[in-house]
Amino acid sequence: MQGKIIWYLIMLLWKQKRKKKVAPKVKPALNGRLLGLGLFAFSGLSLAGLALFYYGTKIETRRYRLENLEVETEQESLMPLIAAVNADDATAKAGRPLRRYQNLKILHLSDLHLSGQDDHKVEFIRGITDDDYDLVVLTGDVFEFEHGLKYGEHLLSRKPRLGAYAVFGNHDYYDYSILNKTLGRVVRKLRHPAQKKDVTPHAQALVKGGFVPLVNESVHLADENIFIVGIDYPGIAPEHLQTIMDRAPAAALKLGLFHLPKKLDMLAQAGFHLAFGGHTHGGQVRLPGFGALVTDSELERHEASGLIKRGSTTFHISRGLGADPRSNIRLFCPPAATVIELRHGLYV
Repeated sequence: MQGKIIWYLIMLLWKQKRKKKVAPKVKPALNGRLLGLGLFAFSGLSLAGLALFYYGTKIETRRYRLENLEVETEQESLMPLIAAVNADDATAKAGRPLRRYQNLKILHLSDLHLSGQDDHKVEFIRGITDDDYDLVVLTGDVFEFEHGLKYGEHLLSRKPRLGAYAVFGNHDYYDYSILNKTLGRVVRKLRHPAQKKDVTPHAQALVKGGFVPLVNESVHLADENIFIVGIDYPGIAPEHLQTIMDRAPAAALKLGLFHLPKKLDMLAQAGFHLAFGGHTHGGQVRLPGFGALVTDSELERHEASGLIKRGSTTFHISRGLGADPRSNIRLFCPPAATVIELRHGLYV
């Protein structure tokens, strides 16, 4: 009997001790309030996400902008002589060069990604090309699908004084699938479709609209002594580029067009004064205080768009006016075309 009493007391003490360790149960009313707050927060975040997605796909993608930049470049061949003049070198002063400026107004278009339902975009382009430009340059990813070719002959409202020139980009050459756009970011061999498209119809559509397509080719505008080189996607071998640049007349203003920002140091070494590129879409999605999430190129995030320098060459990287329809979303990175007011220093 005593043993049973002792065992009972031991079990009672053990249960009492266990109760102290177990956290008190939350009242049902508090549980309900926490659940309600959680559902409210989840609903709020979901609605905010949907609103942001709608804004990024339906509103910001059509907030087309025309931006303006001033760029100054300089002929380099006489720089040692000029430096000597500035240093009061008497010998150099006897042959002191005269300085003058070449001023050009250039419209830079890029990454139009034209498909069959882009009347609104083409209307904007026609509006901004109805102005007095010396040059219009178009740096690739012009057409997304074949039914976008119909817009090629309607892009220019007015012919620029010195002409319009274009190069092709990766979306001109490839019809991408969702596989290329997803797994292709990880598995390199899936990045592009196996077969490239024939861009002859693309070139014909652009020619009808007044553009001159340049596929690793150059054109010299003799009256203004401007040498323009169009670099085809994905790039050009240094030897090939040097062969082209060797054709540039002395003291010519050298302009380069390309799509993919790749090996920009090589382009700078080739002697371009100003070069135009695209492809990055400015990052397409940017976060305030952080900038572009990706650039899909060799560029750093802070170089995703705008003016950058490599050596003595100035580059303008366009945000573009479109995007691949499969990822047609822009956040804090509205589509844009840019007017470049170029002032090029010459010494004669």
